[in-house]
Amino acid sequence: MKTNYLNKIGFVTASVVMATSLLAACSSAPNTTTAPAGNAAQDKGPLPIKISLNFDGKDIPQPGNAAQQEIEKYTNTKLSMNLISSNDFCSKLPVMIASGDLPQIIASCGAPNQSYLISAAQNGAFWDVGPYIKDYKNLSTMSQQVYDNVKIDGKLYGIPRYRPFARYAFTYRKDWMTNLGLQQPKNIDELYNVFKAFTNNDPDKNGANDTYGLTMMIKNDSLRPDFGVTFGAPNAWALKDGKFTKSEETAEYLEALKFSKKLYDEKLINQDFASIDVPKFEANFENAKSGVINEATNKILTFETRVKSHNPNAVTDAFSIVEGPKGKLINGERGSNGILMFPKSSVKTEADLKQLLGFIDKLSDKPMADLLEWGIQGKHYDIKDGKAVRTNQDAFDNEVGFPYKFPLETIPVTKIRTEGVLDPMTKLQIQLEEDNDKYAVMDPTIVLISATWAQKGQELMQILVDAKVKFIMGKIDESGWKAAIDKYKSAGGDQTAKEYAEAYAKTQNK
Repeated sequence: MKTNYLNKIGFVTASVVMATSLLAACSSAPNTTTAPAGNAAQDKGPLPIKISLNFDGKDIPQPGNAAQQEIEKYTNTKLSMNLISSNDFCSKLPVMIASGDLPQIIASCGAPNQSYLISAAQNGAFWDVGPYIKDYKNLSTMSQQVYDNVKIDGKLYGIPRYRPFARYAFTYRKDWMTNLGLQQPKNIDELYNVFKAFTNNDPDKNGANDTYGLTMMIKNDSLRPDFGVTFGAPNAWALKDGKFTKSEETAEYLEALKFSKKLYDEKLINQDFASIDVPKFEANFENAKSGVINEATNKILTFETRVKSHNPNAVTDAFSIVEGPKGKLINGERGSNGILMFPKSSVKTEADLKQLLGFIDKLSDKPMADLLEWGIQGKHYDIKDGKAVRTNQDAFDNEVGFPYKFPLETIPVTKIRTEGVLDPMTKLQIQLEEDNDKYAVMDPTIVLISATWAQKGQELMQILVDAKVKFIMGKIDESGWKAAIDKYKSAGGDQTAKEYAEAYAKTQNK
């Protein structure tokens, strides 16, 4: 089976020619002579910074746009931003790192637990910024737990981009539910009934059989959504009596997989889930093809705005948790969406590093917090009775949110930015994130390292992802799934579990 998610492996060993072609836009900045941190950038004029970031928006903004000018003016920098669609970014990042031809600041692809990234960090490719955090007024306010959750061998190889610890939600068409006399689902059975009704009962009342329940995809080597934890499976790994078991090895995960297969068989999800990219995944919901999408809570308002751009009378809403066989459960995360790293190949000196950390720190000062949260006054928001009032959410998302806020914001700025009049969707987002923390299931391997996983993690995950897709599509049965699990275990899964157990034991003996 040839699907685009299979193209994510094998990049570290790609040829130099391939790396060069992929990295034409990512070459590092020329070395500049720098003075000690502090007022060096002011003394020598704007500090040139090249940055490569993942991008989840639709249209990459032009250089020199108003938002970037505001950032450059306040931070006294000249930015060269290379924004790459997230799926492409995750594919290209191993090649970029292997080549050593890197910008001064580069994002990781999600959590810094990929094998190639761990190896690069351990081999000295990035600065350990841990010793410097205390010297920056904003960065030093980040929760220590957030920093600890992205460390590799106890060292901090980048600044985490803070996110809530459990931040995924189902955004749905509330007007479709109203049309069908349905209520927001509270358990997995009711959720299935919503998917079925959205597929079969003409929820948009247009007389055509042209909708389905849920939009699904493979994103970052996992199902989106993955119902494993909902059915009581562990989050990535289970820890019991000092031993580790991969989630996919459990009976609970198999039940979740059967649920996803049922959705596929009954055509309650998009049949091309294994091959679509993020823009189409989101467009399925925004264009009223599907009635439900599972994405980060910070997209709830974005989805409402986009849906209404197609149909001003549409109504959206969101919920996070449905009760499964073992109660209310939701995947917990690291508390960050990747890290911003500083390659030693392009950041030559400690003085250079300090200037770049100063730039990141300044992005959390109040003027920048207001820009990243509200946008440009008079264009994206106004001030009324001392509070910020959004006026153009769609323009903000396209011009500020996706190109700058989401990829560059580090510490939470809710207590720094100007207080705002919050719209109902933003209030809902905050409430869901607070509620989710109560039911979050955490991955016990977050701060542990397995040498086998560092070397073969992508290969092992690919075995599992491929088997999940085949099972859902009916290309293998339960015996085929179990055979895939055995293949995963013999290919390094068992050794990984053993090494996690050894690493965990060491933490208990300290």
